[in-house]
This record gives sequence, C-alpha cells and structure tokens, in this order.
Amino acid sequence: MAVKIRLRRMGAKKRPSYRFVATDSRMPRDGRFIEILGHYNPIEKPPSVGVKEERIYFWLKQGAIPSDTVNSLFKQIGLLKKWEMIKKGEDVSQITLSTQLRERPKKKKKKKGKAAEEAVPATEEATPQEKAKVEKPKEEKKEEKKEEEKKDIKEEKKKEEKKEKKEEKKKVKKEEKKEEKKKEEKKPDKKEVEKGDKKEVKKKNEKEDKKEEEKPKE
Repeated sequence: MAVKIRLRRMGAKKRPSYRFVATDSRMPRDGRFIEILGHYNPIEKPPSVGVKEERIYFWLKQGAIPSDTVNSLFKQIGLLKKWEMIKKGEDVSQITLSTQLRERPKKKKKKKGKAAEEAVPATEEATPQEKAKVEKPKEEKKEEKKEEEKKDIKEEKKKEEKKEKKEEKKKVKKEEKKEEKKKEEKKPDKKEVEKGDKKEVKKKNEKEDKKEEEKPKE
C-alpha cells in the first residue's frame, strides 16, 4: 500500500481549514485516512500550521510521499530541512519549526483612470507635439466628426445603389421570362398541325375521286 501525506479539507463554506493526513494514495482527497498529522489554517493572518513531528518522520521513514502543497508547506516551516539533517545524523535539538507562514503580498489592480493618466503625460512635462495632441481644439474635433458622417452617408448611398441595381436586374429577368412564355403559347402544337395536314389531304383525295366518277365512261 502506497501511503501519501496530503491535505484534508475541513471547515465551513468559503472558510476552509485543512488537516495533514496520512492516507492510501488510492483514496479520494476527503475519503478515509490512516492518521491525522497536523493542521493548516489559511484564513488566519498570518496563516497557522501545526504538525506532529514524530509521526510525520515515522511515515516518511516508511516511504510516505507528501503531495506538492504539503511539500511546500513543510518547506516553509522548516520541517524538510530538519528531516534531511536527521537522515544525515546531525544534531537537531536546537532547530524549532515555525508555526506561522509568511503572508503573500496581494497583487494591486491597476485602475483604468490611473492607467489613462499615466499614459497621457502632464501638459507641463510634455513636449510641444504631445501638448498639441492633448489640447486639440473643439473645431478640429467637429470637423473630424463631420468627415466621418460624410463617409457613412457615402457608404449608405453605395449600398442603396447596389440594391436598386439588383432589383432592376430581377425585373428585367422577369419580363424576359414572360415574353418567352407568350411566344411559346402562340406557337401551334405539332399534333394540331399534323391533324390539319391530314384533313387537307383527305379533302383533296375526295375531290379527285369525285372528278374521276364524273368523267364519262368509254
């Protein structure tokens, strides 16, 4: 069985506290454990740590492996250094472990207003070119706005012209289709033409027969 020294979460919601625990590596974080080896409270200022040194050294001798977070905490309180000295057989009687951790400095968030102020140099310290950029007259700004509005109007006109052209093309195509349909409707069907031709041929034959009948017999 591979033993691991890890943190077990305790405490209420958003107010965590932890225990150092020797447990089977196959078990989940907050599952069954073998032994409690200490505690760690990150909410306190500064964060506090308490450990059972003898039991931790016992499990380390048995081959227990501390997790990364536990390893860093042990390093901060000086337990790992003491453990290495014990392995070498050096005197450890004067070394004591710390029960508190150093507080990490909080990262300061940059405010947008300050960042903008830092980006724009002060008018007194700025060069004449930078001053001119900062102190733009209102008339120039108005002219820029007008130019932008003109560009927008031109783009809208172009879009409208494109739409009109498309609609005109569609109308032309529709008219062409209508004319083609009319032409097709005017054309006589082949069957009707054939029927008319047959009728005419019959009439001719009948006339010829009558003429032959009217001729005097010799």
